[in-house]
Order: sequence, then structure tokens, then C-alpha cells
Amino acid sequence: MKKNLTIGFVLSLGLLAFVIPVSGKPGQGPGKGQGPCMQEIQKVCPNATTMLERHQCMMENKDKFSQACQDRMQEMHGKMKEMHEACTPDREKFCEGVKPGQGRMMQCLRAHKDELSQACKDALPPGFFDRPGQPTTEDAE
Repeated sequence: MKKNLTIGFVLSLGLLAFVIPVSGKPGQGPGKGQGPCMQEIQKVCPNATTMLERHQCMMENKDKFSQACQDRMQEMHGKMKEMHEACTPDREKFCEGVKPGQGRMMQCLRAHKDELSQACKDALPPGFFDRPGQPTTEDAE
């Protein structure tokens, strides 16, 4: 059970990249850093520099964010849960020995792109297979 929660959390950080760009700097081109949460994150969590720190700060300060941002967080949580449920059998089959963190689980799923179930592929974020690194906000919006 703990392993599944850890993997789910790791994948949620990947989805969080759709809410927050890795760079954390708005105005880097169309679609980057322009979601409903970016400016609020910079205000509420100015010292959070990594995706993990931003995620923790957002969860600890959820009530300080606008309704639009809270709605976006809830939407991302739902998508993460759907993705977790749809991809669990594939992760167990193809990524059993992969240590979660630093994008390794996402890399594993990408490495098995042609072998993943259709349910898992459908639940993954748009652009998941198009980029070697973490997805960006540009993919989601």
C-alpha cells in the first residue's frame, strides 16, 4: 500500500508540473506560467524552489489560494487519481524495480509506451510521451 501511495505522489508531482512550470517564472512564452495558480504560488510560496517544495506549500496553504486555483488543484488531484488507478497494473508490470523520484517513474512509463494498456495511455496527461523531461504547463493549456 505504501509503495502505491509513493508512486501516486510521484506521479502527482508530474501532474503538478501542469499547474506550475518547473522554472517558476511567468512570461516565458505562450502558455508557460500563465495558469490560474502561478502568480499566487509565487506570492504564497516565494521560497519554494523545487516542485516538491511547491506541492508541500500549496497543500499547507490551500486556503490562501483563490477559488480558481483551488479548483485547478482539485482538477489535478482528480486526474492524478484517475491516472494512478489506470496505470497501477502497468507500473507493477513494467516498473517494478524502479525507485520513484527524479522523474524515474515517468521515464519508465515512457520507455514502455508501446506496451502500456490503453486505459493508462488515455489517463496520462497530454504530451506525456512527446517530451523526455517532465511535462510543462504548455502541454496542458
